[in-house]
Amino acid sequence: MKLLSTTLLSALLTSSLFAAPHADDVAFTPSNNKTLAVTYTFDKKDSLFDEEFYEFTKKDLQKIGLNLNDPHHNVNAVYETNFGKTYLDTLSFNSVIAEELIRPMLNIDPRMGAFTPFNLHYYRTKKDMQTVIAHLTPEAMLDILEITDQDIRAKFIASFPLLDETIEKKFPKGKKEIIELQGFAEDTMMNFEIPFDEPEDVDDFLDEFQEKFESLFALEGYIIAGYYNLKDSYNSEEDVLEQYTVFWSYDLCHIPFSYEVFDGPNALPMAGIFAPCSVYMYVKEGENKIVFGMPTLAAWGAAFGVKDKHQIAKMKYLDVDITKLMKSLGAIETPNGNPLLRK
Repeated sequence: MKLLSTTLLSALLTSSLFAAPHADDVAFTPSNNKTLAVTYTFDKKDSLFDEEFYEFTKKDLQKIGLNLNDPHHNVNAVYETNFGKTYLDTLSFNSVIAEELIRPMLNIDPRMGAFTPFNLHYYRTKKDMQTVIAHLTPEAMLDILEITDQDIRAKFIASFPLLDETIEKKFPKGKKEIIELQGFAEDTMMNFEIPFDEPEDVDDFLDEFQEKFESLFALEGYIIAGYYNLKDSYNSEEDVLEQYTVFWSYDLCHIPFSYEVFDGPNALPMAGIFAPCSVYMYVKEGENKIVFGMPTLAAWGAAFGVKDKHQIAKMKYLDVDITKLMKSLGAIETPNGNPLLRK
């Protein structure tokens, strides 16, 4: 993966833009951003501070409005148990939610739920024993979602310097670098609608749907790695999302796929910044349909410029498989675009 120097970044900002399809056949043009992720790398002598980092994600991040949700530490141990070998010394997914910032945005464009939460990634390989802390840039997330609303973009982007400042203050010895964005997939998002008849009791109906969704994906080898009820906040009694009956965020993980991409001799552990996959679902008041959206696995591959044919094939397979499973639940594919504006 190439690292951007200041000179190279300036040159890239003036280069031609990538394009991806958009709802109603209107081409979406990503911003002039060419950065994918911010990384902090720590040398061997500074690498073994796992517990300090985990404590940081629980306490220090909360002070800047980021709530830790369903973290998964030592995923490398899961790989070793299931597949007999791991090339990682540690791997940790730390899903964080800027709830106070994000929840009002969902009233404007619910696709923000597809990176709610996002991962503050943490890993160390056995080969070099260097610890890496990383996160996606907000610009990369917004362009993958194809969100154009300028108020959302400005506020979301402006919130990330504080995260970086907090990391740098707590762990000052890290070498900060920028990972280059390699490109965009033709389809960066999967979008579905599941229509339903008016139920006698909508709460019972939605409970049954959640059970069906969760059990179906579990039977097909996926793990529900996290769940967050954005409608009924854990941190506030205020109903910010009055126009929604429910608004959920799920984290999906496919262990064999993640092992093949994040672990092994040809692995891309940095690709874990996308993991687990955040899936948003909502029902709007007065509408009898469940709206669903998530980034494609192809978006991962294009963003990283993945060349390994086997890894690319697995990404294509999962995009097809998730689509098949959703259709078995009665879902209809829809084009990307703000679903609140869809005619």
